[in-house]
Amino acid sequence: MSHPSLTSGDRRALRVSLAVCMLCCGLASHPQSSGRVERPAAVPGTAAEPGTFQIAGRLVNAVTGAPVRQATVAALTLEESRIVQSVTSDSDGHFALRNLRGAKYQLTASKRGFRTGFYDEHDEFSSAVVTGADQDTSHLTFRLTPDAGIRGVVSSDDGDPVEGARVLLFQRPKHPGPGERTAEADVAVTDDTGAYEFSDLPQGEFLIAVIAEPWYAVHGNSKNRAAGEPVNPALDVAYPVTYYDSTTDEATARPIVLAGGSREVADITVHGVPAIHLSIPAPRRQNGDIARPELQQVVFGTSIAAQSAGFLDALQSGKTDMSGLAPGHYQLTEGDPPRVVDLDLSASEEVDARGGTAASAVTGTLRLTSGMPVSEEVNLTLDRVDGERGVNQLVTVAHGGRFRFENVPPGTWLLWAVGSKPFTVTATGAGRQQRSGNVLTTRDRPMEFAVTLSKNESRVEGFAERDGKGLAGVMVVLAPRDTGAWRALLRRDQSDTDGSFALRDVAPGQYTVVAIADGWSLDSSRPEELARYLPQGTPVNVALGSHGLVRLSSPIQVQDR
Repeated sequence: MSHPSLTSGDRRALRVSLAVCMLCCGLASHPQSSGRVERPAAVPGTAAEPGTFQIAGRLVNAVTGAPVRQATVAALTLEESRIVQSVTSDSDGHFALRNLRGAKYQLTASKRGFRTGFYDEHDEFSSAVVTGADQDTSHLTFRLTPDAGIRGVVSSDDGDPVEGARVLLFQRPKHPGPGERTAEADVAVTDDTGAYEFSDLPQGEFLIAVIAEPWYAVHGNSKNRAAGEPVNPALDVAYPVTYYDSTTDEATARPIVLAGGSREVADITVHGVPAIHLSIPAPRRQNGDIARPELQQVVFGTSIAAQSAGFLDALQSGKTDMSGLAPGHYQLTEGDPPRVVDLDLSASEEVDARGGTAASAVTGTLRLTSGMPVSEEVNLTLDRVDGERGVNQLVTVAHGGRFRFENVPPGTWLLWAVGSKPFTVTATGAGRQQRSGNVLTTRDRPMEFAVTLSKNESRVEGFAERDGKGLAGVMVVLAPRDTGAWRALLRRDQSDTDGSFALRDVAPGQYTVVAIADGWSLDSSRPEELARYLPQGTPVNVALGSHGLVRLSSPIQVQDR
């Protein structure tokens, strides 16, 4: 069963919802609502009322195996995530949700100090619990992962705390490779003691970057530089972007690996250095205006507006001056037509963007697989996959089926589309050339693309079995036969407790379904990772114009990792 990945805010909201349910949803009518529950019966499917069933078992710490006491365990409806019933685990971690009708339920648990989790969770997937006369749902082991955290203090090289520093948290992808990017996960601001904290973090590998300004810094600005007023060099200083462990070189940033329940301390020292001043030849537009440059600081591929204390257009000299910049990695866009320059600034200099790479507008149209135009607003994202330095993500909004990305450097990109719900980009084309998938290749000139979107109106359902029995927790993959469209069309799910699965939002195409036990460490975004499983898979055809359910006629046989 797939479900949206929960942010820390989502988890806090769910905890509040579960707590309110405990107080307000009439749980006093259930004997187990007092905080202790009876041990579940050993007979599959038994419950207090005839024709109803129970979900019962034991809640344990996923790291230590110890019982998790006084946690809220809840059964939610599958589609609406509405709480049907909730209880509190007892002193041995046991819980029992009784008098449930036969159905599929999301099973979730929450307690302070743990990440709100779903039963048998892997990535953004989990197994729904299926109740029924032939289902043993009374002996579940629910492993709840302790939340992890990072805290630290940002201080200057003289030992004083740095207040108001922005601390950026980035998470590395689980499977590094083309199209997988280190993404910003959270941001914190240091208090008057220089302290910051990130809590409720998942397991994974993280990086930290600090952006701060010395409180005593005085930079030149357009007014005093125009008047020729001097600036005290001792005060014209800046803090470079500083990474844990107190390095200013992004390549040597020290990753922080979090396991379930780990608490890491990441103190960072920032060092003041002379601020950088840039002088940039500024060509004029056809109307006589100066083509002002755009300077973006780049941190792990994410663009951040560069902080500059001074910005002066010199009409007489034909140059633009920027002051108060910190050393670091930047991307400069300037000119008409624009050009892009990657800069590793360490000292004041004059930069001529005319020697950079041409950046051009990428425009196009959106149409549905039916041939009809797309009328709703669609959010479009370009993710860079060729490994080039600089900004690796661009966004825009399409209106009336038309879109435009500004200043796109040449390269290879993946295009994603989200409207009122996610679309699938099934084909792209420049001119008369069309190819399947969501890969765009841009050049050093303006380009026009025709993009085909699928509304994803089909669902593929089936069962994953071994030796004639449904197998839970299995990774199920719907792999497109056309590897050129692999990233766009591939779908995954996790089998539920009865072995059933539902691959949702499927676009038209030819596919192979495979079920892999313990397959969650595989990088399914790479066709070669699944190549040895596909010959034993089941072919599936989702025809153009299909709407609704495609039910597989025979079970998918589970393969071993």
